Amino acid sequence: MPYSAARRPVVARFNYGPSDQIEIPQTTKVWFPRTKKKALCIGINYKGQDRELRGCVNDAWNMAEFLKSSWNYASEDIMVLTDEPYNLKYMPTKRHILSALQWLVKDAQPDDCLFFHCEFRLCIFTKRLMIRPDSGHGGRIFDLHGRRVDGHRADGFEKAIHPVDWESAGEIMTEDLYDVMVKPLPTGCRLNALFDSCYSGTVLDLPYIVTPKIGHPKRHAVNSRALTKYPQAHVVVFASCSDFQNSGGVIIGGGEFLGAMSSAFISSLKTNPTQTYLQVLASVQDILLRTQWQTPQLSSSYPMNSGQQCLL
Repeated sequence: MPYSAARRPVVARFNYGPSDQIEIPQTTKVWFPRTKKKALCIGINYKGQDRELRGCVNDAWNMAEFLKSSWNYASEDIMVLTDEPYNLKYMPTKRHILSALQWLVKDAQPDDCLFFHCEFRLCIFTKRLMIRPDSGHGGRIFDLHGRRVDGHRADGFEKAIHPVDWESAGEIMTEDLYDVMVKPLPTGCRLNALFDSCYSGTVLDLPYIVTPKIGHPKRHAVNSRALTKYPQAHVVVFASCSDFQNSGGVIIGGGEFLGAMSSAFISSLKTNPTQTYLQVLASVQDILLRTQWQTPQLSSSYPMNSGQQCLL
């Protein structure tokens, strides 16, 4: 059966373990040229593990619904990975995440539009020795002797993500995330990504960085070390905070817990879907300032101008 991006009923099945192979959805077939849209949404609450998170699973499903209802994504072109106990075929294990990323970019063509949304923990290493993540979504990696691990991180830290089975399968380095998700994309393909995690400011290490600043439209910097691996595609990353901040959550009416960045992003574009990227960044910052101590950040593979419309 094709995968449907609709939240499945809670029917727990504990008589078998998660499969090593993810069930790949059958992408919509079209018989005339059009822009292809595909999305991958990942939410990991780490249920039953130390420093369990809240709201990540809710946000993954909310983002999938938002893309369907507001941006014309077909259900069968959205894959959602969550660590809900009945969701074994789409459990966000390391193997499943890497397979899903390959599905996202498979056969990508110029003018295609891809979207990646994730809420999970990043982790911290020192010379490949992990330091336990803090209570938020993320962490950082650094070198004991003060050297940059990969030689070009803007903040001097390397990062990795925590799959749900990280204790047995290991982490996914964000350098590998770049190689799997960004590097294969052709010129003219568009990838928008939203990382709602701590320390995520320059998570994909793109060349151009935009940070909102109160009283000014933007502060634009060039990550010169990242220019050595300039992506061919148009890639834009919205990060929930800088490389030195934590990422918070909010509780909405009815008691549902959500990631502050994911909630603000959806709210901003539902209110005004015709904004530029810089307007979305400023709007999200205004929403976050009401309850959070975090500064959202935008990075891109090309210089961002004030008229560049945000198209998902």
